[in-house]
Amino acid sequence: MAFSAFTWPFRRRSSGGGGGAGPSKPAAAAAEGEEELGVTPQLLDFLRTLSPDAFKSSAVQLNQGGSAEAAGELSEWQQRHAVLVLGRAKELAKIRYDLCPRHMKDKQFWTVYFLLARSYILPYELRAIQKEKVRRMETENRKPKDEITVEVEMQESKCSRGSPLLPDDSETQDS
Repeated sequence: MAFSAFTWPFRRRSSGGGGGAGPSKPAAAAAEGEEELGVTPQLLDFLRTLSPDAFKSSAVQLNQGGSAEAAGELSEWQQRHAVLVLGRAKELAKIRYDLCPRHMKDKQFWTVYFLLARSYILPYELRAIQKEKVRRMETENRKPKDEITVEVEMQESKCSRGSPLLPDDSETQDS
């Protein structure tokens, strides 16, 4: 019972309604999400060609270059991509099961994976980074922009109230 609140990436989600149009919308959204995360048919074809030996040799080269320690944690986009690609590419899931943790750590596996698949997923990752930057800029600019808009509207309303009253006041004073 306590595990029902735990979000597990491979847990099946129950569908809310049983309508005929319901399954097509989530399927379209899932396909769009896969495309956004870079899980394309080309990537899946490439992953079918990979072997555990490719990961082992790349890991050895990384260790010799010293960049394995420099690799940081996975970004949010990379984590979402990893969960999705493990669900879609059973070959990759099997390679990961064979290699981790006996031959390499999980972090090292994903470092090697993102280096091997770089040419397939780089445009999608860059697009996600750009979207995140734009979203941050919008949220940063939204607060001051809203405040400025309110101030301008207040000034305009004061001016519009003041201008009709001035001629009326001056006419009553002249008479």
